[in-house]
Amino acid sequence: MRLLLTVDSSEWGGGSGSWKPPEEADLPTHRSATPTEVTVGRWGELDIFACPEEPGHPHRWSIQ
Repeated sequence: MRLLLTVDSSEWGGGSGSWKPPEEADLPTHRSATPTEVTVGRWGELDIFACPEEPGHPHRWSIQ
């Protein structure tokens, strides 16, 4: 299985501001880190995996 897609609850570390792009330094921390307003679980991420050998195999997923 290979990672096909990741859906994250924030663009960058909204709580600490870590990984915040320099061009967004002046923006409010929490609101700017979540422009899509999509929340996965309790602010985690959803990973979707696909089989590269056989597209007919069912996809797998993980929430962290």
